[in-house]
This record gives sequence, structure tokens and C-alpha cells, in this order.
Amino acid sequence: MSQNLRSMDLNLLPIFDCLMCEQHLSRAAEVLAMSQPAVSNALKRLRLHYNDALFIRSAKGLIPTARAMELHLQIQPALQQLQLTQQSRDFDPKFSHGNISIAMEPTVEYLMAPSWFSCFHQQAPNMRLALYPEHLDNIAERLRRGQLDFAIDYLGFDEQYFQQQRLADEALVVICAKQHHLLKGSISLAQFESLPQVTLVPRPSTSPVNSGFSGSPIEHLIAAQWPNPASFTRNIVLSLSSFVAIPAVIAQSELIAVVPKRLAEQGPWQQQLQCLPLPFAGLKTQLNLIWHNSREQDPMHQWAREQLCLAV
Repeated sequence: MSQNLRSMDLNLLPIFDCLMCEQHLSRAAEVLAMSQPAVSNALKRLRLHYNDALFIRSAKGLIPTARAMELHLQIQPALQQLQLTQQSRDFDPKFSHGNISIAMEPTVEYLMAPSWFSCFHQQAPNMRLALYPEHLDNIAERLRRGQLDFAIDYLGFDEQYFQQQRLADEALVVICAKQHHLLKGSISLAQFESLPQVTLVPRPSTSPVNSGFSGSPIEHLIAAQWPNPASFTRNIVLSLSSFVAIPAVIAQSELIAVVPKRLAEQGPWQQQLQCLPLPFAGLKTQLNLIWHNSREQDPMHQWAREQLCLAV
């Protein structure tokens, strides 16, 4: 062991981790059940050890320096592994203060976050649930490092180091305004190709298998089911950042869009929309809950997987 590491109080590392998560001195003190002066003193010692400010004070709290972010990438996975060795195999969610982080498409968040939060809050009131967008950089690497617990994706990860479980089946439909002047209950393939459409802005796929595909997973699925994939084309006139905004746009325009059926049926715009079958082979897919092999035997992770599936 190097002299530098031997001279450091390793109890400072969980405090650093909490400061990075909270980015606020008083909130970190509350989470750690420490006094604010004690956390402030620990930060001074961390700054001295690493010869860096680590955090810059601002009106809203603490802003991590580049050095702090670099350190956290290295320290957080090690801390998580140490925490696993301390966890009892008889995990009790009622007394857990763990964190569960999940990357997902905003539509999934919109439809499922309320039931997930209710479930976690009732059974594990001290646990924290954090939901992140699915277009974070390099989600596979974040799962490997323990920076994310789960990813939820339509396409799945075809890699030996990941596990996945079906979370829910998903059907896709075409939506248009109730009073659309051309569409009444159905849509032809020619109409689907020619009518102006809304879609998502291109983005890298969550899945490492499809990392070269630009677009949403649903775009990928439509292209794969197209009668002649080489001629796949649509009249895209508007690109949005999330499916969640699409029904409102469709309800007030002559545009069409392909969205998850549950979004069209559960949103506030339901009464102003038509849900039409796709004009080619019925397109069904599933949402996959994905995690890294290293978390397979983690009791908290196992409990979270069960709850996420039950609460869908």
C-alpha cells in the first residue's frame, strides 16, 4: 500500500461521495447524520489531501471541480463494492438508506414513475430513487462502474456481462387528431409514408449493440418491420426531445406520429386523438430491465428488481 493511501483517513471517502451526490453541505450533513461543521472539516481535509478545492461554493450549493468529478468516477464503484460486503443477506428495505438509479426513456418515466415512487416510498421510506434520461453518454460503462443500477430499453443489451428481464410488453400505434381531415379509423402505407409526421430528435442508442444507430429505439423497430427496409422513408416535419410532448402536438395539428399505445391511452389528450393500427405487420416490443452481472447477487438490487417489475 502506498504511503499516500496509508496516510489518508478512508472514512473521508463516504463523506466525499455524499457531497458529490448532494452538492450541498447542509444536505450532505443531514444524510450522513453529522453536524455541518464536521462535514466542513472533512472537506478541508479532503482538499488538503488531494491538493484541490474539489468544490466551489455557489448560491445554490457546491459545484464539483474537474478533479472532484474525476475522483468520484474512481471512488464511487469501490465504495459500492465495500457496501455490498457489509450488507446483511437479510436485506430489510424498511431500514435501508440505499440509492437506486435508473436510465430510461422519458415516456417510461412519465408512465411508470408515480407507481414506482409509491411502491418504494411505502416499503423503503429511506431509500432514494433517481431517474435519468436514456441518452446519457455510455450507459453500458456506467452500469459496469456502478454509476447506474439499471437501464430500461426497448432493444436490450446483447452482451455477456449484462442481465435483462422483461419489464412490460409494449404495442405501438399511429396517432392523429380526432378531426384529422384524411384519417378516419385507419391509415394506408402510402399515407403513412407521405403525411407529415412528428418523431424524436436523433440520438445514440442506449444499447451498445445498436450504438451506431441514430434515432430512438422505436425508430429502429419501425425500420426493421418496414416492408422494404431499403426504402424506409417518412415525411418528418417536426422532431421533439421526448414522446411525452407528442400527443399534445398531434391533437392540435394535422400531423401523425408513432408512439407507445399506453402513452396515447393514458395521457390527458386521449379524448382528442385517434389510435390507428400501423399499416404493416403489427409491431410489438417489450421494455427490458437491464443490469450488470456484478449486481446480480446484491440483496438490495434483487429487491429493487422485483419491485420495479411488480409495480409496472
